Formats: sequence, structure tokens, C-alpha cells
Amino acid sequence: MKAWQIGARSGIDGLQMGEMAEPVAGTGEILVRVTAAGLNYRDLMVLRGEYGTDLPSTRVPLSDGVGVVEAVGEGVTDLAVGDRVVAPHFVTWLEPEGYGFQVFGQDLGVTADGWLREKLMLPASAAIKLPDRVSDETAATLAVVGGTVWHAMVAFGGAAPGKLVLAQGTGGVSMFALQLAKALGADFAITSSSDEKLAKARDMGADYTINYRERPDWAAALLEATGGRGADVVVDTLGFPALGQTVAATGVNGRIGTLGALSGSPQDTASASQGEIIGKNITIKGIASGSRSMLAEAIDVIAANGIAMTVDREFAFEDAPAAYRHLESAAHMGKVLLRVG
Repeated sequence: MKAWQIGARSGIDGLQMGEMAEPVAGTGEILVRVTAAGLNYRDLMVLRGEYGTDLPSTRVPLSDGVGVVEAVGEGVTDLAVGDRVVAPHFVTWLEPEGYGFQVFGQDLGVTADGWLREKLMLPASAAIKLPDRVSDETAATLAVVGGTVWHAMVAFGGAAPGKLVLAQGTGGVSMFALQLAKALGADFAITSSSDEKLAKARDMGADYTINYRERPDWAAALLEATGGRGADVVVDTLGFPALGQTVAATGVNGRIGTLGALSGSPQDTASASQGEIIGKNITIKGIASGSRSMLAEAIDVIAANGIAMTVDREFAFEDAPAAYRHLESAAHMGKVLLRVG
């Protein structure tokens, strides 16, 4: 079968098409025919050698995907041939309390072969059968974003009616956070450098939109727009170099789920004042994606509310390098999709 592989990790140009033996479902496993897959920023980092260590050149990338069960192994009783499925990229992290460093040992697209191939094998325990109301386009771009946003915004942040949620930028995480927050009845604030993207965010229900290029002091701009109200929940994609502004934009007793580092790198030092964090009684939590159960809860809300992921552009399986380049350009709003089958 055909599969893309990360190659020498020299960037997008190192990505290479290869051939792999078709996997066989063993005990407790399912064989899945991949129909579509989605890109995340960390997939770019993998190709650049910035995410994951000692990865083989034959590693198959991508943590997001959807497919149809083609065969079930011995002992699998709750899934059947023909079912559409997704799975969390940490395939052994099933419940919130099961988190530990061991989950990184089976991380699709990093320490385990991912979705950018024609077929893959999954542990049946990790797979989630999709409701009919959830499209392939939404499902294919959901695993990382769905579990991560649910963890940060709901399981930790407690987003609910009357709460103000803040997300930064208009990538896949922020756009799904917007859709989920509105489905839960929360207010929503978002930042971007593009007035066009902010207009689209308002069309999708965003209550407050701030152009951080026009207002580099975007935290102050949010407080002005909200009459001094700070965010109750922050889905932090900027990371520690911008944490000072993120804290300034957060209200008393606010919760910051930090999960990205778009303003620098995960190794950067925090720019925030400890005094302000203490004074506002802010809670900050690192969010390492989400468990299978968190992703399943997000899927239930998606199905119940008819949420469709914002897909900026689709590419054919053979055009994977072009899809990566589109993501790298940062011109997208929402997710980048690859059609596999």
C-alpha cells in the first residue's frame, strides 16, 4: 500500500512517498481503510525535526484521520466492518486519569505511524464509532483539536453559559473552540491579524474580535471592548512568550489551558508577572491533548449541534507536500484536509 513518510526531517522537501506492507488486524485490533486525514501545526514541526526525537525516516505522519473498518481482529465485539471511526492520537490514553508519560510511546504520527497512508491498524479500544451526523471532513480534522479543546475549555476550563472564552488566532484549534463555545452557550473572544478572518469569526458567532496587528496591546483592547471584563477561560495557543498579555486578558479566577507555542517555542520562559497571576487567583494548566473519553464527549456535542469543522482547503493524497506548504503559509483559516481514499 502507499504511504507518505517523513524522510530525513529536513522540512517539507524531505517528505517522500513510499510503499508499506498492508497491516493485519491482530487480537483486539481493527484494520481501517483511510478516507481522509488532517494536518496540525505539530506535523510541520515533525518534518522540521522540532517535534519528537530519534524518529525513523520511514515514519508515517499525521495524527488526525478518519476511515472505514475493513477487518476486525479476534475479541473485537463492539465494532464491525463498515463502521466509520476516528481515534485519539494518544491511542493508549483512554480516560483522563490514565494520563502519564507512557502515552507518548504510542502517539500517531510521531512515535507510531500515523494516518497519511491507505490503511492503518488501530487498537479497537481507542477507536470511536462516528455518528452519521458527523461528516468525514469534520472527523478527519478532529482528533487532536477535539480532544485538546475539550480538555482545555470544558474539562478544565468549565466553559458554560455566562462564561467568556478567549482563543488566539484563527487556526484549527481556535475555530473549533469558537464553534464549541457557542454550542455550549458561552461568550467568545478571538484575535487575528486579518480583518477578513475576524469578519468570518463574527459570522460564526464570535462576540468580540480584535486585530492584534492594529492593537499590539490586544489584552487591553479586549478589556476595553468588554467593559473591563477578563476572560473566564483561555484556550492558549500562543505560549509563554505572550503569557504576560494572556494573563492581562484573563479575569479573576480565570483558567488558562496552555497548549500551543505559536509565539515562540515550548522551551521559552514565561513573560507573565507572578504577582498578577496570584492577585487574580488564575489557574494555569498544561494541556497535552485529550483522552479518548474527552474526544468522544466532543463528538457527542458536535453531532447534537450539527457542528462542521472549518476546513480551509482540501488536497489529494498525492499532493501532500502542497498541503503542508499551505499550512506553513499561515494563510489558512481552520483546518487543512487531505483526501486519501
